[in-house]
Amino acid sequence: MKRILSILIATISLIYATSLPSKSYTTITSVNKNRVTLQDEIGVNGQTALVVRTLSTGDFATAYIMQTSKNRAVLVDKDPTNGKHLANIKPALKEGDRVLGGFLYDKVMVIAPSKESFNEIQKKYSIHSLNPDLFLAFLKAKKVSRPNKKHYKEFAKMVGVGLFIIVTEDYANVYDPISQKVIAKSEYLNTDLSNIKPFYNTLED
Repeated sequence: MKRILSILIATISLIYATSLPSKSYTTITSVNKNRVTLQDEIGVNGQTALVVRTLSTGDFATAYIMQTSKNRAVLVDKDPTNGKHLANIKPALKEGDRVLGGFLYDKVMVIAPSKESFNEIQKKYSIHSLNPDLFLAFLKAKKVSRPNKKHYKEFAKMVGVGLFIIVTEDYANVYDPISQKVIAKSEYLNTDLSNIKPFYNTLED
């Protein structure tokens, strides 16, 4: 009975921000070094977008930018395809480049301390999370027990994850691994932190 009550309280506690930022499309209207002006805003501050340039040979991703204020963004990654800067198109930002806001935001991974909280978050955000076993295997290959911002970003670019929803004791944080910013959060009463290892997965069950 106590466990059922705890789950009910956790479910009720997800009271806002239970929808993820949507995709958006705009163009760069001007460039000033690593800062750009956009025809339209991407979405929320901290949200990233992929910059795409059309050449005679096709479309190419040149950079990631992050919205800093309405219609303004800053360069945050000049190597969106992990080409190690060898095959990247220069300049990374150019007037007329297309901008895909919320790129890969439909690819989400939930990082939660228990199976119950993992499933609750999926239901509340109406998503199907990528398998967190993949992230744990990545961390084990790195011989890391607890991920940091660098690990989230490296894994996201390698696998194609747009967002993480990271569950803590008080919040469900919507985290953009490219900008390394929490772009939304919902209050969440997490009643079970005992199963963190470092997060819910099936590899260690």
